[in-house]
Amino acid sequence: MKARQRSGPLRVLHVGVGNRGVWPLERCTPETGFVPAALCDVRESALREAREKTGLPQSVCYENYTEALARSGPDIDCIIICAPTIFHVPYASQAVEAGIPVLVEKGMGPDWQSARALTQITADRGGKVCVAQNYRYNRMERTIRRALSEVDHPAHPGVVHMVCYTQQRVRPLPRTLTYPFASVWDMSCHHFDNLAFWFGPIAAMTAQSWKASWSAYTHDNNTTAHIVFENKVRGHYIHTHDAARASLVIEIHGERGALVYNDDAGLTFNERPLEQFGSCPVLPVPLDEAHGETDLLRDFHAYITRGVEPGVSVRHNLETMAACEMMVRSITQRRECTRRELNS
Repeated sequence: MKARQRSGPLRVLHVGVGNRGVWPLERCTPETGFVPAALCDVRESALREAREKTGLPQSVCYENYTEALARSGPDIDCIIICAPTIFHVPYASQAVEAGIPVLVEKGMGPDWQSARALTQITADRGGKVCVAQNYRYNRMERTIRRALSEVDHPAHPGVVHMVCYTQQRVRPLPRTLTYPFASVWDMSCHHFDNLAFWFGPIAAMTAQSWKASWSAYTHDNNTTAHIVFENKVRGHYIHTHDAARASLVIEIHGERGALVYNDDAGLTFNERPLEQFGSCPVLPVPLDEAHGETDLLRDFHAYITRGVEPGVSVRHNLETMAACEMMVRSITQRRECTRRELNS
C-alpha cells in the first residue's frame, strides 16, 4: 500500500462512536490532519450524538460495518475502529482487504491467534494498520522513556535491574470484559506496551490470576506476574479490577538511582544510597510536553501520507500481544512461558 497524497485532511470512517469512540470524533481536526466523513455504530443513540458533534448528515451514517465500508469506501481515506475488542481483527482485516489504512483501538485482538492473523494479512497486503496504544503518548510515559534513554537526563537511573508496575482498578462491573482473560487483552496490553516502550521486548513471564469471592466477573480479572526482559531487566507486575481504591505505582530501580511514580507524589527521582539502609533526597521530575491521542493521530497521519512507521503499528504492537499471550499461557499451564515458544 503506497502512501496517500492529499492536499487536505484525510477523510475518516469512524466505526464505534460512543464511549472510547468519542475521542477520535473530537480530535480528528485539520490540526491533526483528519476530518470525520462517515459514521458507523450499532446504536442509533450513539450515531445521533456523533452527528451532533460532527455535523454529518444521516446519509453517511450506518449501523452495519460491511455496508459502511462498501458505500463510503470511495469517499474515505482511512478508518478508525473503536468497537469492542472482539471485533477489532475482523473489522481491521476487512479494511486491509479494501486497501484502506486503519487505526484500531487497543487491544489489537482478544487472543494471540487473531493478533497474529491481523499482523500477517497486513504484511501480505502491504497494509497500514496501527493500534491506539495511547498511554505511550502521555506525559508520564514519555518522560520515563526519555529519562531511561538519555544518560545526561537528571533523572536517568543508570543500568536498570528491576521494575515494579502495579495498577489497582475499581471496576466492579464487567461490561464488555466478559470473555476469558479480557482484563489482560483489553487493559494489561496498555501496561505491557508501556513496559516494551521503556525496556524492549519481554523474553519470559511467570503469571497467576484470581478474582475476589464477591466479584461480578465470570472469569479471573486480577493478575500478577514476574517478567524477564530480553535486556535482562526483571519486573513485577500486578493488575486488579476488584480493588477498593484505585492506584498506580511504578518503580524503576537502577545503578544510579530510582525513578518512581505514584498518584500522590507524581514522578520523582532519588540517587542510589551508598550506605546500608540509607536514603537520599527525593526530587520531583518535571513532565515532558505531550498531547496523548493527538500525538497518536499525528503519527498515524505520517504513516499514511509519508510511510513513517510508528511504534504502534501492528508489526510492533505484536510484541505487546505476545506479552498478553505469555501471561495467558503461564496462567493456564502453570509454568513459565517464553517469547521464543510463541514463534512456533
